[in-house]
Formats: sequence, C-alpha cells, structure tokens
Amino acid sequence: MRYVGTLFGTMAAAAAAVVISATAPALADGYPERPITLIVPWNAGGTTDIVARLFAPELSEELGQPVAVVNKVGGGGALGTKEALDAKDGYTIIMTTSGNHILTPLAKDVGYRADEFAGIGQLSERTLILAVQDDAAWSDLKELQADAKANPGKYTFGAVPNVLPFLTLKSWADKAGVELVHVPQQGGAPGVNGVLGGHLDMVPESLASVQSHLKAGTMKGLAVFNKERDPNAPDVPTAKEQGFEVYGNPFTGVAVAKDVPPEVVEKLRAATAKIAKDPDFVKKMQQSGDGVQYLDGPAFEEVWMRDWNNYEPILKK
Repeated sequence: MRYVGTLFGTMAAAAAAVVISATAPALADGYPERPITLIVPWNAGGTTDIVARLFAPELSEELGQPVAVVNKVGGGGALGTKEALDAKDGYTIIMTTSGNHILTPLAKDVGYRADEFAGIGQLSERTLILAVQDDAAWSDLKELQADAKANPGKYTFGAVPNVLPFLTLKSWADKAGVELVHVPQQGGAPGVNGVLGGHLDMVPESLASVQSHLKAGTMKGLAVFNKERDPNAPDVPTAKEQGFEVYGNPFTGVAVAKDVPPEVVEKLRAATAKIAKDPDFVKKMQQSGDGVQYLDGPAFEEVWMRDWNNYEPILKK
C-alpha cells in the first residue's frame, strides 16, 4: 500500500505540473483580465507621481483594463518597491526610480536587490552636470583633475549627502584620484547659490537647475554624466569623452518582479514601447518638464546594473 500511495502521489504531482505548464501561457494570453495597480513609491505630486499619472491612462487604453496609481510611501521608497516585488502575476507594477531601486537597497538592507526585477522600460532620465562659476580656472575635467591633484583638499563642492549628484561626483573623484571637500546641502538650489556666491567651487546638479545660469553666462559646465551629450547643453562634453567612465542619470521607468511570467512581461514591454513613442504622450511629458528618454526593458536593466556596480563601492564603505 505504501508503494501504491507513493506511485499515485508521484503521478498526481506530475499531472499537476503538466496542467500548470499547459495553462501558464493560456493565462498569460488572457492577461490582463482585471485591473492593474501601478505603485509609486514616493509622495503624490512629485516627479515620479506625475510621470505615473500620465502613463497610467495610456497603459489602460493599450491593455483594456483600468490602471490605478497608488502611492506607497516609506523607507526611502522600499515599502512600495517590496510590495511590487512580492506580486508575481503582473497585476502590480511599479514606477521605479534611481532612489528606491538602486540607492536605498545599497544604503541599507531592505530585502531586495535591483536584479530581482524585470525592466519594462525607462520613460525618462535627467541630466547631471558639474557646474562652476563662469570665471573658474578650469574648462574641463582634465584641468580640474590636474589642479585638484596639485592641491588636495583645497576645492569644495555642495550636494545633499548620499544622493545621486553626490555619489556621481564622488565616483568621479575616486576614479580621477583627487580629494574634494564635500559641503553638505539641504537641496540642489543652495548648492547652486553657493557656487554663484563664491562660497563653493563646484556643484553637481541637474541640468534643469543650472540651465538659466549657463545661458546667462554666470556658470559653465565642465561635464555631463550621460552616455551622450545633452541637446539642451550641446557644448558641454560628457565625462566619458574626457576619459572618465562615470555616469549619473536619475531615471524613472516601469518594472515588475522578475518572477512575473515572461509572456506578461513582453505584453507590458510592447505596450510601454508603443506609449513612449506616441506623440501625444511625448508632448504631455515635455509639458510636465520631464520629456521622454525611452529605453526598452533589457537596456533599462543594463542601466540598473551599471549604477549598482558604480555606487556600491561608495555606499558599502
């Protein structure tokens, strides 16, 4: 009897496995059959929330189901991110950012890593620039490097501690072999004002924050930390052009748990790609002050791991 029971149990398990494997694609083919939740791990009204609320109705139209934006705030974005990770069926997705996806899990144990997610697509990124007074002695990173090496600890920069601008410049300084003095700031604007007032030597900040000063001729950019030059500052070279493989682009995009069925992931990727190329969506994003810088899912995942590997040595020290 023990043998018969064991044999029956084995056959039943095998039959169940066949049923599951046969029905999984069918379930994915019917996706979505109910409303989808789009988690925003940050407060309502912020940049991530605005992007999510522009994207959600477009995704709803593409997939034929309601898409509800839900703000799940807490733990540096970890609360909402962990909830998205625990959802394996594709009915809970997340509008993820550099902060909750990369910086928070590197800074503390929050129960997830970037590579536990599947990228659906990047929707936007922001350009970081290293800005100085227009009459500063340096015209590029090489000149700054030479001067800072000759004068260790002489030059200051302003940035909020342990956020992307700080980490990007710290990464550059480490690779350049120079010692810069960090002066903590409460936000981006105080750092910009500190440079303009002569109290700081440089500031790593979003291009949007210093664009008016570049145009007015009161500041100049030594580098942007993009893969390519920003069309809004075409004369400012990338760090890579100057011999430094350093990148810093705060991103916003869509992700799901890696265990979501591949067929569901592909449906979400196809819908997102179509939305990102839609002129009406692009116009709305531009009007919001962001714009669209689309990357497909695999390319988005490459950005995650590039940033993870770039910032881990700094945050894990």
